[in-house]
Amino acid sequence: MSTSAGEPRPTRRTEFGVSPQLAARGLGESRLALGLAGLGGTWGPVDEGESLATIFHALERGVRVFDAAPSYGSAEKLLGRALAQWSGPRPIVSTKVGRVPWPDLHEARFDHSDTGLRDSLRRSLDALGLPAVDLLFLHEPEFTPMAERPRVVERLRQFKEEGLARRLGLASGHGTGWDGLLESGAFDVVMLFRRLDPVIFDGLAEDVPRVRRQGALIYGASPLHMGLLGARHEEFVRERPHWVWGPQIDRAIRLQALAEQHGLTLASLAHRFAFGLAELDRVVVGASNRAQLDAALADFAAGPLPAEVFAQVCRVNAATG
Repeated sequence: MSTSAGEPRPTRRTEFGVSPQLAARGLGESRLALGLAGLGGTWGPVDEGESLATIFHALERGVRVFDAAPSYGSAEKLLGRALAQWSGPRPIVSTKVGRVPWPDLHEARFDHSDTGLRDSLRRSLDALGLPAVDLLFLHEPEFTPMAERPRVVERLRQFKEEGLARRLGLASGHGTGWDGLLESGAFDVVMLFRRLDPVIFDGLAEDVPRVRRQGALIYGASPLHMGLLGARHEEFVRERPHWVWGPQIDRAIRLQALAEQHGLTLASLAHRFAFGLAELDRVVVGASNRAQLDAALADFAAGPLPAEVFAQVCRVNAATG
């Protein structure tokens, strides 16, 4: 990271390439992962046939890393169906425990009991048709009660010792949300969510250095900031959801103009910016259908943003702080 006027600024990669750090931990080389929240129905009803076809399409297009969760609707079941019929290389698969399925997918419910964690993982493995997952995340660890965190860490370590999960991670959180967890040394990966993307650099000052001090790798989830920089841009600009701050809307509007200036879609600008962040070891993109997947893969194939465009994105973020 470089600094300007005392504020951390992202570092630009000159190529997307592969990640030997990920490969060394048995998590594959690709810096691209497909998150299955949208395909599973987290953001609304889905056509499961189209979702399954999109997962197959991803495998055929060379996607080798998939991220699911029990709270992502039918995501695990669909990925399991696809893997049962797939004869190519086995992809890297991650899922999560802690947050549990609920009829209202937008309402978060958690179960951190020993029985709840184990039953959740067993259900996930059954749905995926796998004996173990490559990476098991504690989902939204900030909601793990502080007093229960040592026990939860030990239970996750036990799953690893039993061969049910090869690596452990934290999905989301920052600050006190990681206390008693990150410094335990149990976790190989931390997934940043709405902490480091084109409209928010908050994760640079404390999150990234803290994760690196623990020797953990970093996934960047939702590079389109939950749709603000993609298909839901106009909707969110018209009526700001509670989880998007005013400055982020301002930045998104300016980035839309910047993208048009350079002949890009806003989503392409955002994807290529995230893919080019040296602070991220892997970027988790989302898709709700094959067209969105193909667009994300095209952005990855296009390579990093030119240095000046990358710098312009950083200036937009700084100008609306």
